[in-house]
Amino acid sequence: MVIINRCIRYHFEQDEQKLCDRRASRQSRPDPDGEWQALLNQDPHEVQVQAFLERHPHLLPGLRDLHNGPLHDVIVTKFPLGSDFRTDFTFISRHSMALQFTFVELESPSKPVFNKDASFSQDFSHARQQVADWASWASRNMATLIDMFAPMFETYNVAEDVKQVRCYLVYGRRHEVESDRKRKERWQSVGLTNDRSVSVLTYDRLRTLPGEVKDLIVCTYENRGFYVKGSVL
Repeated sequence: MVIINRCIRYHFEQDEQKLCDRRASRQSRPDPDGEWQALLNQDPHEVQVQAFLERHPHLLPGLRDLHNGPLHDVIVTKFPLGSDFRTDFTFISRHSMALQFTFVELESPSKPVFNKDASFSQDFSHARQQVADWASWASRNMATLIDMFAPMFETYNVAEDVKQVRCYLVYGRRHEVESDRKRKERWQSVGLTNDRSVSVLTYDRLRTLPGEVKDLIVCTYENRGFYVKGSVL
């Protein structure tokens, strides 16, 4: 009997059975790196990238920040932060009395990072500001976040945990960033900011990490609950 954590809900009974069967089989999904690179080389729309990563969430950044991976193996797609924001992916990690909320923002891989003069594009600057706003919102509304994720904490006492937030912006391709010295230096300067809650990386950084790939469960957040997304089972 495969035990699926009771914080997870299902829209349809067959979704629960599909998830149980998948986890009971203990079969890892095939390595998607080749398919992933082929998709990126087609300059896909953001919607296509979102759908691919929902099927292969182990490519997401930040999964090993706290070593243990996402709590209950749950990845949440399109998670709301109040009425103003919605992340592309969200998950929680917990380790050694630390609780981290991770938010991921995806932009179309074909969007330019730079203008012709090697200054950052307006779209890129807007995206950076957006994830910074997420981090600020989460810091101000930590009690709300804890309440929203309450179903995941039934077997954990997180009251004394150190709460932290990490945001990842995935934007652009490496070949643009490294096309000349000025662009490369400006891109590197993004990582030198004092705000360690926000990390920026290109799509070329998203690859299968060495070691076993965990069978992550992609969910939506509805009616204060986490529902398995049947379309990716």
